[in-house]
Amino acid sequence: MKTSQKPTAFGRRHQNRHYAIRLMAAIAVSAFGAIAIHSAYAQSTSSSIFGRAPADSTITVHSDNGGARHGTANSKGRYTLTSLLPGTYVVSLERNGQTVAKVQGVPLFASRSSQVDFVCDNDQCTGTFGR
Repeated sequence: MKTSQKPTAFGRRHQNRHYAIRLMAAIAVSAFGAIAIHSAYAQSTSSSIFGRAPADSTITVHSDNGGARHGTANSKGRYTLTSLLPGTYVVSLERNGQTVAKVQGVPLFASRSSQVDFVCDNDQCTGTFGR
């Protein structure tokens, strides 16, 4: 056997291994790149309910999946409840621990807000839903 044949066989094996390593590296870089691009285009899935209510009153939202959140109207009568999951909500106005008005069937969609306003004349309060 000639000595020139051994390096050729070894060289091919080394060359195939080199290509395999480069191929695996290219696949790994592509996979991480695809993950990074997908993450960059992720969208928010939370929603919010906002509106007007008598100053310093409590607003409570109950979701169709059983969760509840409370908020308070500021001195100008505005409130916002953020980071709510999409679904259907019941929005209630409370004074002195008693529910005085409620709006049922308020829909929330991902990255969208819904407006619910409460108005009180004397002791009679009503709520309205508007997008």
